[in-house]
Formats: sequence, structure tokens, C-alpha cells
Amino acid sequence: MAKQIGKIIGIQGQVVEIEFEEHNIPKTRDILILKDDPTVRFEVVKSAGERSFHCFAFSPSDALKRGAEVYNTESPIEIPVGAPILGRVIDTFGQPVDGKGPLAEGAKKDIYGASLGYDEISVHNAILETGIKALDFFSPVLKGGKLGLFGGAGVGKTLLLTEIIHNIVSIDSNKNVSVFAGVGERVREGQELYETLESQKVLPFVSLIFGTMGQNPAMRFRTAFGAATIAENFRDQEKKDVLFFIDNVFRFAQAGRELSMLMNTIPSEDGYQA
Repeated sequence: MAKQIGKIIGIQGQVVEIEFEEHNIPKTRDILILKDDPTVRFEVVKSAGERSFHCFAFSPSDALKRGAEVYNTESPIEIPVGAPILGRVIDTFGQPVDGKGPLAEGAKKDIYGASLGYDEISVHNAILETGIKALDFFSPVLKGGKLGLFGGAGVGKTLLLTEIIHNIVSIDSNKNVSVFAGVGERVREGQELYETLESQKVLPFVSLIFGTMGQNPAMRFRTAFGAATIAENFRDQEKKDVLFFIDNVFRFAQAGRELSMLMNTIPSEDGYQA
């Protein structure tokens, strides 16, 4: 059991203020667990006072109360990476949610990896053919580049992503993998995507991680970090070509804004993430 013990002194939505003794100060990004219920987890985000810290609560706040004690695990969020999560659906903490039992044993990585230096970033000029004529002609995708698909609700963005995954993985299933992050999407859409990938026989080459619309903003916000860690591991350690999707980026920014408001932090001009 962790050594550092703190107590809850304030609760505001998904942001909880926790106070520690002077000799038990936690580090930023440490995961805390509730003493009475270890399934209730928090993440230390920033200092709120001399000995108190703002923390994101990953569980509903109605299970919390002032004076409740927490333990510090002294480690950040770690998520499984590599081959064991291909063909599987996991949540923000790497727990399987597809009903197929526990994941096979494998490596885990901290979701907060170090950023690359500017001299380490490679610029690619090769075009990645998606097999969708409208995209390849009007908005070609560069390998190593980024592309945003904008559209209203229900116009077929997720369907288009599904078709791209199918086309790219089919080119070379030994070299190409895909990572799909469902950030703030509907559970129904996630289920439909899973069934479509399964029916098209490309699910074994795709890893899916979901923080759905019904979950709190802390879970939704950290889902994108976990998915990026999975994609980076496939690229750097597994030497794969990775097709990485976030569906959608707006709801990732929206979750960040919700959390920033609760901590009295202005996200950026006009309320959007930088």
C-alpha cells in the first residue's frame, strides 16, 4: 500500500482539492486512490495551496465526501501497448471493455511521454493513398502529416474513417496498424464501428480506446493521451506505419475546457485549447 496519505478538503464537479501533510507531498500526475474504495481514482494536476492540490476525479463525484482519506500510488497513468491490444477495445486506464476477457501480458507505458525535439521531427513528402477519390484528389494525405475532417452531426465522418482504416490496413496488414481514439463519442457509434471493423476482417490490426460521451470530462480528456501513447509505441518500438484517429478533436478540447473552468483556469483566448 502507498505511503503518502491525504484527505479531501473540497469537491467541485470532477475537480477535487486534496490536502497532504508537509512531508507527504505528491508529484504532479501521481494517481491517488480512495482509502475506502480503491476503484475510485484521482490524478494530481496542480498545486492549490501550500499543501493542497487540485486533482481530477475519474469517478462520479457523488461517491466522494470531505474528510475522506486517499492513498498515493506514486505512479502516473500507465496503459498497455503493443500487440496484446490489437483487436481489443480498452478504456482510459487500459482495462478491456469488449467482453473478451483480460488482455494478454505485455508492456505498459506512462501516458506522458517526452516530446520530440525539433531536430528529431522528420518531414515526409510521400502521399498516402486512402483509396477515396475525393480525399486523394482534393486533400491528399501526407505520410507523417495530419488531416482534419470537418462536418456536422450524422453526416458520415465516422463512416469515412472506417473506410480509410479498411483501405489502408488492406494494403499491407503486416506493416500497417491503426489506433482509434473515441473521445466523447456516443457508445452506439463505438459499437457500430467495432462491428464494422470486425465484419470487414480488419479488427485484428486495429486498437480502439474509448472515453465515451457518458463519462466525465477527466476520463474523456485523458483518453486522447493514452491513445497517442499507444500510437507512438507502435511507431517507435514496433516500427509500424500507424494510422491514428481521434474522433473527435472538438470533444477533446471541450473536455479540457470543462476541467479548466472548474479550476478557474482560462484555457486560452475565446475558451479554446491552444
